[in-house]
Amino acid sequence: MATTKNLIFDLGNVLYDIDFVKMYSAFESLGIPNFENYFTLNKSDQIFFDLEKGFINEDEFCAGFNALYSLDLQKHQIIDAWNALLVGYRKDSIDWVKANNGKYATFLYSNTNQIHYDYFIPQFSKEIGGNFENLFKTPYFSHKMGQRKPDPASFLHILEKEGLVAEETLFIDDNEPNVIAAASVGLQVLYLKPGMRVEKDLILG
Repeated sequence: MATTKNLIFDLGNVLYDIDFVKMYSAFESLGIPNFENYFTLNKSDQIFFDLEKGFINEDEFCAGFNALYSLDLQKHQIIDAWNALLVGYRKDSIDWVKANNGKYATFLYSNTNQIHYDYFIPQFSKEIGGNFENLFKTPYFSHKMGQRKPDPASFLHILEKEGLVAEETLFIDDNEPNVIAAASVGLQVLYLKPGMRVEKDLILG
């Protein structure tokens, strides 16, 4: 295996805790039972993919959401329930990134959206202190890229833009389809399963 020179981190359940059950419960309280039938990590109604690729804005998402589920919810109700997914940063994992930033070129690649971004970016300064995006040479967010995992082309885009050699770059993600896609373009990969942590399970030579 080639020497690892670069690291690309996922965000959710890698550096930041997310909880789908809390979100499902929040939407159920708004009159949408079994929301997991409409949105999961790997299968969703198109409106969610459009939001994650930045193809629609917050207002269009909320209007489309109401239309999709035949509801008349207020915008803040939808956003609050949507943000219920977001728990908080894994401080020990963030500390690991900070401690090793000088050894590796460090990047972020997250499937996210503007609504969640507007929540977790200021949350970092409150919980940890400082600027989250400054932890990385370049942070990549799906809604700003117009691409999302697990599309192999999205990984190739990052490699090309940053001038990285795939075999020298390790991608860390908690979602198996993303890991498989990254490996398909030659990246080293670490599948961070439940219970695993960056600070314990990311072993580098």
